[in-house]
Amino acid sequence: MASTLLALHNVIRWLVLLLAVIALLRALKGLTGGVDFATGAKRALALFTISTHVQLLIGLLLYAVSPVTRHAMADTGAAMSDAGTRFFLVEHPTVMVFAVIIVTATGVIARRGPDDAVKHRRAAIGVAIALLLLLAGMPWQRPFIPHF
Repeated sequence: MASTLLALHNVIRWLVLLLAVIALLRALKGLTGGVDFATGAKRALALFTISTHVQLLIGLLLYAVSPVTRHAMADTGAAMSDAGTRFFLVEHPTVMVFAVIIVTATGVIARRGPDDAVKHRRAAIGVAIALLLLLAGMPWQRPFIPHF
């Protein structure tokens, strides 16, 4: 089960990144082109938010069943002294939860803007921050496409 969840989690990360870039580009286009927020940026932001929530749920399930985290929990002192284990035990989940919180808050804050320009600006700022967190917390040592 853990290997299936890991492969799924690995594949979905690319979808999350793609949707983040699309949401950012839609928001930036709205800033420069005077496009209504509802025409594409709102939908792109919603899809990005949904994808991060799905990824978070899969990640939490993986965290619970992963042999890496189970082994690390048995001896947290040793796990904290090993950079690779510490990354998957503490750093990766923490950064990603903050990214999901920012994405979720961005969706709410952007939708409540008084006009389309403010909505686009809020969406662009929030998505950019979340994208930076996602890139910083991503395990780049994992293969591009997992082995099934």
